Amino acid sequence: MLHRCSLPRHATRPSPSASQRLTRSTLTAILTSLAALLTAELPIALGQQESIRPGINDSFRDVRVEEYVERFEVESREVYLHRHEIVGWLNIEPGNRIADVGAGTGLFTRLLADRVGPEGEIWAVDISEGFLEHIRRRAQVEGQSQIRTLLASDRSSELPPESVDLVFVCDTYHHFEFPQSTLASIRNGLRPGGRLVVIDFHRIPGKSRQWTLDHVRAGQTVFESEIVQAGFVKTRQATGFLEENYLVEFTKSNSPGLQPPLFPTVPDFGGVVAVDSSHPAPQPGAKLLFDLTAPAADDQPHRGLQRIARLLNLYAQAEVPASALSICVVLHGEATKASLSDSFYQERYAAAANPHLPLIRQLQALGVEVLVCGQALNYQGFPTDKVAQEVNIVVAAMTTAIDRQRSGYLLMP
Repeated sequence: MLHRCSLPRHATRPSPSASQRLTRSTLTAILTSLAALLTAELPIALGQQESIRPGINDSFRDVRVEEYVERFEVESREVYLHRHEIVGWLNIEPGNRIADVGAGTGLFTRLLADRVGPEGEIWAVDISEGFLEHIRRRAQVEGQSQIRTLLASDRSSELPPESVDLVFVCDTYHHFEFPQSTLASIRNGLRPGGRLVVIDFHRIPGKSRQWTLDHVRAGQTVFESEIVQAGFVKTRQATGFLEENYLVEFTKSNSPGLQPPLFPTVPDFGGVVAVDSSHPAPQPGAKLLFDLTAPAADDQPHRGLQRIARLLNLYAQAEVPASALSICVVLHGEATKASLSDSFYQERYAAAANPHLPLIRQLQALGVEVLVCGQALNYQGFPTDKVAQEVNIVVAAMTTAIDRQRSGYLLMP
């Protein structure tokens, strides 16, 4: 910090000697160095410098609110259909102060205002002045004087420090262009022990709608990691009434948080983090046989397949390409169903598609050999002609494991 020093009113300043005088060129050099030093610190102070999704919010700058009311406040929208369950899950008390970040048409702003009562306070926060004006008019008509509006920026919620008990973000997190700086502003706006509740879309390749896959940049794991990194702890997750969306609660923490996962080779699966270590980095040339027998889930890729994705991402992080590895995976036991075709999987499990195949295809594109045990298919009641064309059938997992290990493969059970 620089302090201004002043001399007594009648004091005189001594004349500098020649050696004390600064030449113009010397002064310029000092100021240039000082400016460079200050500029170097700016990224730390300002946080994230580049937009995650440039232009994703352009359509909200000048909105026709009536069109969004028709889109947002309809029974076909899952969060509208379950709006009362969602608000009930929040455990709001009268007198609470809440920020509805990404308030949009004010659907949840009005419901939250009813819960906090006249002694509470609701901040409707949005980047669109059109939405905020709509919320102000409707609050006046309905006599909800506890509703305030706040115009946010692309980088900040603009919440005053420690001003609210809860920040509610519904189907908006994926619209954060600068999640690091926006999360920092939200954390700053929460009181000690305050809560952040996020609702967003499940993004699961092979299961989620194409609109979601194209529009939402990442899945729940990535978003949760970003939030934890920003200084929050995950405390609750809702179950039982949402399918397309997830509902998660975080609490403001003093911990620095964790690193967000990176996906250098396999998108969305097997995220890894950078770790400083004195041990040697992973080396090329490994020959690995993964033996998968654990039960396969009905709605997401087998955890063993995700483990292989993590391995490939670890090697890619060390600049070892997948082509420098030999990886084979054998499905048998209760993991066998991961090998089934989409059509048979739909019939057998009443599912939209086989959730394991999208990841299997990604792994195969990276050179991973995927096999299924013919003996296990029979024991599990799966005809061989119902196996997806991407997966090769072997006589038995046991004999394959023996033969591959004799060829130098390391067994990874």
